[in-house]
Amino acid sequence: MNKFIASVGLVALGAANVQAQNQTPVNGPASKWWDVQATVRGFYDDNINSVRHPGHSDRVWGGEITPRVGISLGNEQTTFTADYTYAFLYYDHRPAGNTEKYDQNHTFNAALSHAFNERYSIRVKNSFVIGQEPDALRHDAAFHTPFRVAGDNIVDFGGIVFNAELTPILGLEAGYDFAWFDYKDSFSGIGKNVDFDTGAISPSLSGSLDRVEQTPHISLLWHVQPDTTASVGYRFQQVNYTADEPILGALATGGGSAPGVSDFVRSDIRDNRSHTLYVGVDHQFRPDFYGSVQAGASYYDYYNLDQTSWGPYARLALTYVYMQESSIQAGYQQGRSATDVVGGSGGATVAADLVRDAETSVVFVNVRQRIVPKLFANLNGSYQHSTFKGGGTFDDETENYFEFGANLEYQINHHFSVHGGYDFNRLDSDIGGRTYSRNKVYIGATASY
Repeated sequence: MNKFIASVGLVALGAANVQAQNQTPVNGPASKWWDVQATVRGFYDDNINSVRHPGHSDRVWGGEITPRVGISLGNEQTTFTADYTYAFLYYDHRPAGNTEKYDQNHTFNAALSHAFNERYSIRVKNSFVIGQEPDALRHDAAFHTPFRVAGDNIVDFGGIVFNAELTPILGLEAGYDFAWFDYKDSFSGIGKNVDFDTGAISPSLSGSLDRVEQTPHISLLWHVQPDTTASVGYRFQQVNYTADEPILGALATGGGSAPGVSDFVRSDIRDNRSHTLYVGVDHQFRPDFYGSVQAGASYYDYYNLDQTSWGPYARLALTYVYMQESSIQAGYQQGRSATDVVGGSGGATVAADLVRDAETSVVFVNVRQRIVPKLFANLNGSYQHSTFKGGGTFDDETENYFEFGANLEYQINHHFSVHGGYDFNRLDSDIGGRTYSRNKVYIGATASY
């Protein structure tokens, strides 16, 4: 399996980047406080290991069963929702990195909203995911890996937001978001992560990507008109890499040409903090068309490297419900993201050759179209451009990641639907060995109650 993970991971503001293959049928009566659902699917994947030149071992046939249970409780003042989804995927042969012919994914979501009165409200949310595929490992609508990663990889993200109407035209929003990443792959020493002869380090996914991101923010809101709100805000982010593993350099191994002493850096050398100032506007153009935009600049401090830099910050989201049960969502985001690419051997020192992160632009579009009353088409596409920052070897090298999904869904009734679809992924990289294409087709049925 390709052991690298593309430099991705930005949050797309606004409506979630819903994957076409995960569309669910219309729910039944809204009076129930609980719901259950199960999806059964068969699929063919022509490059499950995301390699440049897939062979027979990279092509799999498989089946998937995905039960889900959810609850929704509340009244006009307080609401609580929670759901759990379990996915069991079976393959005709073991994917790279697996000890078995199957994968298991677990997703927990919970959200609590409370209005203290007409002026003050609070919302708390959390998602906990254990999985292998990029659609399971999303942080909000973002990509974190563009391909499957073997093992029980964990992402936990959530936050709290407090809203206050200070006056009829002035409001305040204060919040705190966090994200925790824990990859199964860890540093195991000579043979896997250290070359015996040269001592050169090949970092694990934990070493390059395990981290905690903490992001408090505050913004002042001005209700310019009933359908327009302007804002000015500040966002602080602290990123701490938690694996405490060697990620770049060389270790003394005792091999024939091994260095006499160890010369390496650990995960936390990429710890950083950032300060972002931005202005924004939320506007409802009409009842079925609304959007939001934020733009500003970020100052980044890589304090363990004694380096700083500036970068642009932007978020854009648009939603248009252009006909009954049909809508289009589009978004854009610009900022910095974590990357598994840590460096090569082109710097004067190990630290000088370190890749700090990547400047990343993400664009996505999702369309849901009702063709006839019970037949729907779902399309989703995204494009991500990343430029590596830092490092004598990979500085300013780029990667482009494309994703496209098409899905047809026929709702037999409120309880049953059938669907089929196609997904395409491609990564084009300036770094050798990372480029690949992947195609997947599937057909299935969903029952809900």
